Amino acid sequence: MTVLITGCIVFVVTHLGIASTPLRGWLQKGLGTKGYLLLYSLISILALGMMIYGYNHVPHTEFLWYPTVWAHQVTKVLLLVALMMLVMGILAPNPTLVMNERALEEDITGLVKITRHPIQWSIVLFCIGHLVANGDLASLWFFGSLAALAFFGMLAMDARHRKETDPKWQHFMASTSMLPFHALASGKTRMTGADINWAGLIAGVALYAAIYWFHDLLSGVSL
Repeated sequence: MTVLITGCIVFVVTHLGIASTPLRGWLQKGLGTKGYLLLYSLISILALGMMIYGYNHVPHTEFLWYPTVWAHQVTKVLLLVALMMLVMGILAPNPTLVMNERALEEDITGLVKITRHPIQWSIVLFCIGHLVANGDLASLWFFGSLAALAFFGMLAMDARHRKETDPKWQHFMASTSMLPFHALASGKTRMTGADINWAGLIAGVALYAAIYWFHDLLSGVSL
């Protein structure tokens, strides 16, 4: 369990303690953008590797709650929504993605009208689904860390972008929302049929189907 916990802590601290603080700018000045990204990526990959290794090598016998058939059905729904959001979020022009500020030049469209952080929310839903279905302490550390990182990462990114003086950033932040559907409900933006990325939607469903059928091979447990 030590390897798992250490990996979780390093992974979360690396993202929230470096990427979302002034330390990021300091490192970029000292190492250059490419040097910073290389160091950041290496630490992240190492920490994630520790998490995966630790999770796969601890006994999943200490339960906080016992999964039920109903819980597994909820998980299937959450994973389907999460994977559709993930693919559609990747395909939507979004300046909040790493090194993608050029998207500010484009109109706000697609899933970004629902939330400016579709990928992060897909991770949150994906992790919640696995927590509901597993219920053990190791899963809480692994999936809980990823979910917490995605959620607080959204808050940190928003706090940073609200300080931007570029009118394009100000327009983007004012026209979108972190909470899903809030911008639509408050009238900040409107969604039409043209905003639905059907190719992304179908690809997300196909990804879910592939994971559904091969989940046993990937994790040793059928979905």
